[in-house]
Amino acid sequence: MTESQSHKYTSEAVETVDTTGEIDKTVENADEAVETIDDARQRRYTRWKKNSKLLYEFLNTNNTKWPSLTCQLFPDLDLAGDTHRILLSSFTSSQLPEDESLYVGKLSSMKHLSWSSLNNFDMEEREFKIDNSLKLPPKNLVEDLRIKFPAGDCNKARLNVSNPDIIAAASSNGSVYVFDKTKHGSARQKLISGAMGDPDYQIHCQLTTSVTCAENEAISLAWNWQRQGSLATTYAGGQVCVWDLQKFHKTSPTLVDPQFNIIMDPQGTNDVSWMVNHDSLLACCGEGNVLRVLDTRIDQQKAASQAVPNKHHSNGINVCQFNYHKDLLLCSADSSGKINSWDIRNFEEPVQSWQHCDAVSALQWNPHHATVLATASQNDGLVKLWDLSQPDDEQLVFTHGGHMLGVNDISWDLHDPWMMCTVSNDNSVQLWRPASHLLAAVGG
Repeated sequence: MTESQSHKYTSEAVETVDTTGEIDKTVENADEAVETIDDARQRRYTRWKKNSKLLYEFLNTNNTKWPSLTCQLFPDLDLAGDTHRILLSSFTSSQLPEDESLYVGKLSSMKHLSWSSLNNFDMEEREFKIDNSLKLPPKNLVEDLRIKFPAGDCNKARLNVSNPDIIAAASSNGSVYVFDKTKHGSARQKLISGAMGDPDYQIHCQLTTSVTCAENEAISLAWNWQRQGSLATTYAGGQVCVWDLQKFHKTSPTLVDPQFNIIMDPQGTNDVSWMVNHDSLLACCGEGNVLRVLDTRIDQQKAASQAVPNKHHSNGINVCQFNYHKDLLLCSADSSGKINSWDIRNFEEPVQSWQHCDAVSALQWNPHHATVLATASQNDGLVKLWDLSQPDDEQLVFTHGGHMLGVNDISWDLHDPWMMCTVSNDNSVQLWRPASHLLAAVGG
């Protein structure tokens, strides 16, 4: 069962939706989470809901059976219905392994609809309404495809940058699975693609240390922007590995020998990011506050000996990412809520430093605006948009307060500069765009 609410807000139009009982529905499938939602957060959520018409041009909220630990908007867009595809997962925490899966959902942001006709203006409510004769796309999240996860829980999944039909996923059992989306779906699709009887995955990357150490989860991963088939992965045991998937052969789908493998942070490596315009440089960060840029061409023993905690971070660095437009600009964030931007030529002092105000669980540079950054927290459930070109006290552009529990992942849309998808532990999947008048200062 999927429950949804969808809102389309523009300067010309407002669609209202009854929100009675929304708070209860948000945690309908997360009984354990109910106790953690205190009165203050419920009041905050109620205030946010009441003001959402003024805050958003578009807002679609969905509740799913299980929370998703990952989300990524596909690079394609169906213009006929303005339909966005989203990569999501079902996280059961091993309670119901048969439900553990990756799936592709579809949502329309309804840009293709005409809202500005005076014939649609409701004089009593003083707002624009959709013409009753107009056929609307579904407001709820529509499942397009589901892939059963082979084993463990999916910690993170990412689309291949050169072929979005290829999906890599990091598992809590230490494995990294690579799926070809075209070989999944109905039995007929599998028959046509010749995948009947094959494993659920197409490639399986398995460190030998993950087999001997049950707690060595695969935490994060990133596809190389320049080198096809090159995948970087991080592990709870501290390893950073780079796999050459072109070594894969169908008769032996399991790879056990990465082309690059070092212990980056013995306390655990949390995230990895490739430099966009370089095929050998990647950044990684870990629980021991280690933040490094690695060159996969150098000697691995030499690379492993250079790990030093960063004095400008504390409580573990959770996320890091290279800027899409400026190769030397890197951003990192930790469990104390501190966010630093770096010129990678100098890790002694950050270029800028500021606070999200709680532990940061996700960080994403905007692919359209070089100075815009989004951060999300696992504790306060807020997503914040920052413009680093603004004065220090004006950098916070927008705060999204639509989640009742911690935010697990965020993803910018490649077609709309300010559209974003966010997923949370409250089982919600939300697609939203802030109101233009709130973004005027940053060219929104």
